[in-house]
Amino acid sequence: MDKRTFLKGASAVALAGFLAPAFRARAAGTKRLNVLFLVADDLDVSQTGFMGGKPGLMPNVEALTARSHRFVNGRSVVPICQPSREAMLSGKLPHKSGATGFNPMNQGTVTLPAILQQAGYFAAAIHKIEHMLPQTSFIWDYAQGAPVFARASQNRNPALYESGVELAIAEAKSTDRPFFIACNVNDPHRPFYGSPGGLKLDHQNEGPYKVEKPLAPEDVTVPASLDDLPKVREEVAQYWNSAQRLDISIGRVMKILEKSGEADNTVIFFFSDNGMPFPFGKSTVYDHGTRCPFTIWWPGMGEGRSIDTVSTHLDIMPTLLDLLEIKAPADLAGTSLLPVMRDGKALDRDYVVTYVNQLAGGTNYPQRAIQDKRYAYIFSPWSDGKLAFKTESMRGLTWNAMVEAAKTDPKVAERVHLYQYGQLEALYDIVADPGQRVNLIKNRKLAPTASKMKAALRAYMEKNGDPEIANFDRMQRGEPVIVPQSAATGAAVE
Repeated sequence: MDKRTFLKGASAVALAGFLAPAFRARAAGTKRLNVLFLVADDLDVSQTGFMGGKPGLMPNVEALTARSHRFVNGRSVVPICQPSREAMLSGKLPHKSGATGFNPMNQGTVTLPAILQQAGYFAAAIHKIEHMLPQTSFIWDYAQGAPVFARASQNRNPALYESGVELAIAEAKSTDRPFFIACNVNDPHRPFYGSPGGLKLDHQNEGPYKVEKPLAPEDVTVPASLDDLPKVREEVAQYWNSAQRLDISIGRVMKILEKSGEADNTVIFFFSDNGMPFPFGKSTVYDHGTRCPFTIWWPGMGEGRSIDTVSTHLDIMPTLLDLLEIKAPADLAGTSLLPVMRDGKALDRDYVVTYVNQLAGGTNYPQRAIQDKRYAYIFSPWSDGKLAFKTESMRGLTWNAMVEAAKTDPKVAERVHLYQYGQLEALYDIVADPGQRVNLIKNRKLAPTASKMKAALRAYMEKNGDPEIANFDRMQRGEPVIVPQSAATGAAVE
């Protein structure tokens, strides 16, 4: 299906009703702003200097984020690659768009690139094309990367992102249109830098794949969510080295933007699709799964600052459309953050909610977390004591090291069991206990906090038609939860 055919379809009808007036207003004004999305793959809060991570690990990223507005309580609404990107680009909750796992959104879903194209933008995507579906909702003017469902888009050569962005900008200029470019860098996704799989994928780290000063295990800090074991340190070092190569890619893209003459006329978003691909991280609603970098810069915005408003990637789409003065669809789940950045006006929001539904292998592991700046309440209806958790984060050195250590260390054994079999509900103090190791759900002093957060989650689920509300009510009544599984499930790569 080509773009002309697509624009005659249902999505175009949905778009036309609210876009045409907004587009005419902008076309009559001054030169319109370009948009560049710099999207990391599995970049964690522990690696990002402005969120309390490793200073100096990523100098190019630090230079960009230092002048940007930095949302230090920003979270991925879904801590898994494909559903995260689809939620961010549609502005819809996963059960509303149909993107509950590694599957396309519902046909006819209106997306950010489609809205911008209708408003006269040139839309381009660099890699991860297979994670933005259905194709009818993502008719790119230019796309670089593997075809849908192919794995070759894992290439981490920084030169590819540089050339892709350079070509996209040139194509946009040739058609005299402002550009929207989603540059999806594949680092620091597994397989990590220097691991056997990474060496095979990255040509033995030769040439452009090489990091000049790889970190050793003794150079890293193990996140509080993980046990400080030698093999864990080794894999965290590999992960951080992958982040260093991400930084090289970001630096090369930023130089191309400068060279194009469009740097002073481009809105730049930097964020990650989700958190670290380690136990108690990616594919879970724990902090190291959802909390990840999220920054915004635009010409003339003034000095960048840290903002502690709780937010999710669902806020990206309404924020950008607000900034570009393009009317947004009425059914977006997020809220524009522009008033927060411009006026310091706080959002009328106490909590954010994050989701896991189905993993890449097809198994349903539903999870919900509601959190403010201090506490996180987690509801995991999949946890029945029988179903075992299986995910990509169990590959590599860390999980195997934890399993081995559990044979002689009761505390590690308890941690391993928790990750494998979960717990129906939990309350964590994410300030005092950043590793989320102490479940406070039975703490009498915090009973009012737990009750308040559970009531807020219940209300949010009801308002948004969350299919897990039935299980939440069963849990509240002390009844068994019910999580159906399809006939064919199995582990796969997230």
